[in-house]
Amino acid sequence: MNKDKKEFIIGSIILTILILLAVIITLFVLYEKEKRSILSVPENKYNVADYIYIEKVDYSKYANLFKGNLELPKITLKNIDQNIIDDYENKETDILLEIVNCSKLLEEKIKDSEYNPVSTINVDMNYRVINNILSIKYILNIDLDFELGTITKTIFFNYDLNNRVVISNLELLNKIGYNDYDLSLYLLNNNILKDKNMEDKVIDSVSNEEITIQSIVDNKDEYIDRIIDELNNVDIYVDNDNIVVGYFNNKLINTCYLYNGEEKYELIEYSK
Repeated sequence: MNKDKKEFIIGSIILTILILLAVIITLFVLYEKEKRSILSVPENKYNVADYIYIEKVDYSKYANLFKGNLELPKITLKNIDQNIIDDYENKETDILLEIVNCSKLLEEKIKDSEYNPVSTINVDMNYRVINNILSIKYILNIDLDFELGTITKTIFFNYDLNNRVVISNLELLNKIGYNDYDLSLYLLNNNILKDKNMEDKVIDSVSNEEITIQSIVDNKDEYIDRIIDELNNVDIYVDNDNIVVGYFNNKLINTCYLYNGEEKYELIEYSK
């Protein structure tokens, strides 16, 4: 075997080995990518579509009880720790089961009689990623016939994509640059004391003493502290340039004075 032929054979063997190594490395990389956990979205490239997708749940079997579109949206999470996904889905399932419960109420009312549905089901849903926070608002409203009233169920979900944890409302406000004192003052003036006159008398929810609205205004910091303590129990959603706060009015008002009016769920928009 001459020298040139020998060098050609050796070169071919080396090239073949290099090609095989490249193939093996490529296959290994693809395998590792496939078996990586679902937490695989590149950091600092947060897109809401990487974390949620929307399904439709068909409730048309209740068309004899409710009017309107009965194909309702349902949010499913992905690329998040499975425990968090399971917890969210359990809450969402509990909310949607309210439709079944309400259907039983209506069926009991109409029994076998002919019925023209007037009850409605509505979902108010939104979601976005802002300042590395995945924020979800999901509100189910069921308006029932036969004076059964309105049922409101909510899920507000705020998830820190950098640290991969669900965050509280106070943590959320801090991360997006909102002041809990200013928000609480706004709620006091525009919601808790709305439509009240300074001379109106109420029962303080802590002392049980009769006081005037003027007294609450004069001692507002004490009441603002109470509202701040309640902020983790309200609903907060991060919108583009503001936040949306959802709350049951009786719970919020009862932080300051005893409320015996109509219970209802309210939404407000608040900007810094």
